[in-house]
Amino acid sequence: MKIDFYFSYRSPYSYLILPRVIDLKQNHNIDIEFKLVYPLAIRQPEFFKGKNFLTFFSHKMIDMRRVAKRLGMPFYTPKPDPIKQSYLTGKIDAHQPYIFDLCHLGQQAHNEGVGLELAYELSSLVFGTKKGWNETSNLEKACSNVGLDYHSLKAETESNTNNLIKQIENNQKDQKLAGHHGVPLLVYKNQTFFGQDRFDDFKKLLIQDGLLKG
Repeated sequence: MKIDFYFSYRSPYSYLILPRVIDLKQNHNIDIEFKLVYPLAIRQPEFFKGKNFLTFFSHKMIDMRRVAKRLGMPFYTPKPDPIKQSYLTGKIDAHQPYIFDLCHLGQQAHNEGVGLELAYELSSLVFGTKKGWNETSNLEKACSNVGLDYHSLKAETESNTNNLIKQIENNQKDQKLAGHHGVPLLVYKNQTFFGQDRFDDFKKLLIQDGLLKG
């Protein structure tokens, strides 16, 4: 039985759920279909209009740190943020130097069979280190950890950009058909489980269906 996992590289909660999803794949032989989507800030930049740090982001950061502490995962405010955005107005910058390269690397890795695994490595850099996730040496190590060469992967990404964009856009269409726009999102038997806090409900259904031992 296939499970769709919708993921964004700018989503802290996507980072926080990754070890549990990877555990299902690696240790329980659950078929996870990795579905990378562009962040909401790219898909729907108007969503953030008028949402500044104090009224929108600050309480979310408190919750993210609480969840990370409970899970025993390191968590920091990304430096740099994968999305260039004003924390005063919520406006998304027209120039985005990081997120498209990051997403396209991730999608190319998926095409090479390790999209989920590289998502964990790269997300651990973005949210699990204090700064410099985008430095070449860090990206090289992340790719090496999943058996890829960063420079070869980057070259493949650059030569295949149009196809990667289409693949990600198709994932976004599938996500809409599933009935939700948010991430992390798990879809199983036409049921959607949005947010890392729904993972236990999702897991109970797998146990109920005999795909996972209790």
